[in-house]
Amino acid sequence: MRNSKIKGFTLIELIVVIAIIGVLAAILVPSMMGFVKDSKFSTANSNAKLVHTNLSTWATKAETAGYPIQDSASVGSATAIPTRPNAQPAIAAQADANNIAGALGWYMGTDTANGAGFFAATIVNGAPTKTWWAKTAADPIIGRYPDATDASMTKGTDYDWGV
Repeated sequence: MRNSKIKGFTLIELIVVIAIIGVLAAILVPSMMGFVKDSKFSTANSNAKLVHTNLSTWATKAETAGYPIQDSASVGSATAIPTRPNAQPAIAAQADANNIAGALGWYMGTDTANGAGFFAATIVNGAPTKTWWAKTAADPIIGRYPDATDASMTKGTDYDWGV
């Protein structure tokens, strides 16, 4: 007989609740993984836009100084954004203007080596037209600007450094 004064759940009730939680978790976890990957692409694309904006600023300063960035200054593969220098780089010669990695070190650099990520850029007529950014050189998630990448794309097929 069951004593009605004892309160609590039966073993069967607990097993049913645990089974329901397990089914819900099995449904939710894969969909949440998609959100994480989408978030990483969104961050990479935002940072690629930041690279583009900062290079545009540098291009304007270089042109104002009389040394527009040359198209050959394009960086076509993963180049580390260096640590932030103590002073803003000066533009006193063409080589200074073409040092876009150094410029990004000033605008985006951190105190740790490669802490701001890796970038690539295409320069046309003294201004950036396309930029790429990733957390590491081998990162499978590479953001682009102006044509953004997304989670449906495959590295090496739909996007890559300088493509």
